[in-house]
Amino acid sequence: MTISPNAFTERYVELWNETDPDIRRKKVAELYAPDATYIFYRRDPFHGQEAIAEQVTYTADIYHPMGYVFKPAYNATAHHNLIRFNWAMVHRVTGDLQMAGQNVVALNDEGLIVEDYQFHDKIPNAFVYNDGFEETGKVTRPAKPTPVQAAS
Repeated sequence: MTISPNAFTERYVELWNETDPDIRRKKVAELYAPDATYIFYRRDPFHGQEAIAEQVTYTADIYHPMGYVFKPAYNATAHHNLIRFNWAMVHRVTGDLQMAGQNVVALNDEGLIVEDYQFHDKIPNAFVYNDGFEETGKVTRPAKPTPVQAAS
């Protein structure tokens, strides 16, 4: 591996924070192999750079307008062609932690992701997605986050 696990994680997290769609697609191509698969618990696996770029954009369209950014935990470790790392999603102004998770990525010989497994350790509690997952166990419609009112 020619890049340190934490440096790789920084590049990965930068992708998910990118606000420009063209740069975002370029970063997907720089990180993922053309036939890569991204596996996320709320959705069916995404196959190929185009589908992965669409999911990253979908995620950006949900979280960026609400003021959230992703941060690496700087605890990445490598094992042969695998990298495991943690991340957090925080509000860019308040620092409020809304989501935390872990990814395990498998890299090819060129250092590109061929498989990306995402796990969530903490899911948001300030809003609900309203994407059908809570009712059916799978996403049935585009997410339209709704803030959750704090108990008084």
